[in-house]
Amino acid sequence: MTLTAEIADHFNLNIDPDLYWSESSWFSWHIPERRINGFFYNHFRPNMNCMLAGPAMWDDTTPHAWDFLFYDWQAMRPLPRGRYGVDYDKYDFETDFSFSIRTLEPLKRYKLGYEANGFKLDLTFEAICEPHEIGSREDHGFDGAYRLHFEQPGRITGKVELDGTTFAVDSFSIRDGSHGRRNLEKCTPGGYLWSTADAKTGWHMMAVDANTSRDTVAVGGYILRDGVMASLAEGTRRVIEREGARPRVVEVIATDQLGRKLHAVGRSVCAAEVILFPDRGMWWQQFTWDYDGFSGAVGEDQEYYGLQDYRIWHRAGPDAWAKR
Repeated sequence: MTLTAEIADHFNLNIDPDLYWSESSWFSWHIPERRINGFFYNHFRPNMNCMLAGPAMWDDTTPHAWDFLFYDWQAMRPLPRGRYGVDYDKYDFETDFSFSIRTLEPLKRYKLGYEANGFKLDLTFEAICEPHEIGSREDHGFDGAYRLHFEQPGRITGKVELDGTTFAVDSFSIRDGSHGRRNLEKCTPGGYLWSTADAKTGWHMMAVDANTSRDTVAVGGYILRDGVMASLAEGTRRVIEREGARPRVVEVIATDQLGRKLHAVGRSVCAAEVILFPDRGMWWQQFTWDYDGFSGAVGEDQEYYGLQDYRIWHRAGPDAWAKR
């Protein structure tokens, strides 16, 4: 089924009364030549009358959110002024803390803005192909994660300014969106990873750690090759090398529903250790990926855990880290 702008670009107003109902949106951005990574991320929680949102910018000097180049993740802020889904929409709003998204062309181009605390962000995302939908799942705790989830590769351009210094942004990117009950404490640990090499080549994978082995198994994703996108039929993410608890080198092996094979190897560029939700901890890293004849293609690897599993994992020690 084709994902339309009516579904992907607007709030789903057919919501249930669950307090954790959420409408989420994320745009990645990067300055690979300066080893800088960033996110622009938000979650609306209309039944709580609040939202979570903010930008981040980090480099390879520290993994700690409190010491990033910039970090302003607002976890309990009121919804934008006006009526939800009437006076503002999922990709047409501005918060009272200056975080904004505007649709320039449905399913294609979006304007991102923020200006506060010595940081200004002015970026435009332009899709390079249609969005790819991951259907809802009932396994691995995903029944509490979303009803709709999609990814869309693109290119992001513009500039950010930090304490008077201007940084040009021009790289491949990805965005995602979802709606549904967002309570992740039951979700199996796993990985979320992607890369885009050019306007016709890339991939995405969502994988779960089903048996605490070195292989995490794909539960969604796509291969984009020669401009043709197809869903993954199977795949694995394997951590080849760690630096302490953190993934440093990752291998991806996958096959899509057209029978096309993917073998990709990625290496960490800059790492962030973040807790964006009270029940989740994660390593969020910019990676360079080698695949399909490309070397050093931009992308990311995100390894996530329930918070208590994250604490246990960090304390597990070298013998455990070497086996996973």
